[in-house]
This record gives sequence, C-alpha cells and structure tokens, in this order.
Amino acid sequence: MSPISVGSHMRDVATKSCPVVCVFSSGDEVDRLGPLGDDMPSFDSLVQAFLSLAEARMTDTQKTVLVHSAELLDGAPMTLTGLADVLSKKASLPYSTVKWNLKSLRSMGLLVGGDSKNRGRLAWLTPPALMLARHLQRITWKT
Repeated sequence: MSPISVGSHMRDVATKSCPVVCVFSSGDEVDRLGPLGDDMPSFDSLVQAFLSLAEARMTDTQKTVLVHSAELLDGAPMTLTGLADVLSKKASLPYSTVKWNLKSLRSMGLLVGGDSKNRGRLAWLTPPALMLARHLQRITWKT
C-alpha cells in the first residue's frame, strides 16, 4: 500500500506492477517490451483504428454535421451559433438538430468554440476532426 494525496486527504492505495515497459530512445522511435515481445502499433494503424471507430460509433447526422462544418469553417470564420444557422440551411436539417449535434461533437473533443462563458469565440475543428472529415468525404459520404 502506498499513500497518495487525494484532494486534502491522504489515502493508502494498492499498487499493481505493470508487465509492459515503454522505453523512449533519443529518436522518435518507441520500443515496447511486452509479455509476448509484441511491437507497438504503428501510427498508421492507430489512425486507421481511430477512423474506423469514429465511423462506426458516430450517427449519420453527426457525420453530416462534421463534414459540412469542415467545409464551412474552411471558408469563413464564424461562431458556433453562426455555424449552426448556415449549416442547418446547407444540410437541410432543423436548427435544433444541428445545435444538438454540434454540442455532441464538442463533447467528443472534435469541435471548439464559444459557450455561455465565452460568447463570440470563433468555432474551429480540432486536427483529429479535420482528419475524420476528410476521411468521411473520401469514402461513401457525399456532401
């Protein structure tokens, strides 16, 4: 048992040993020594896993809102409210549906913008969101 600080209290917590050791070399390579001597996944395989997971778990409406948001935000800076207004017209979706889906994209960490405390802050898509939007445009998603 090891004591750790939890807020203003100290708690005894059982520690577990981890069988995986990560060693960072002086370069950008990462070596992983696991129980079976397996290799660390490549960056490309991680990207593909992210894209596949997002594609499978997002609703069609979320995908539509993401793809259209990428197109609209590339052309002109706008707030989330402005984005919702333009996007609802472009995608022929109810404004409330667009707002709801923009909130869900924000909660997934794909969209950043103003809120009730930071009104007027411009909206932008995070790098993973842009990568996902390009992926969705390349596959069967038609905008």
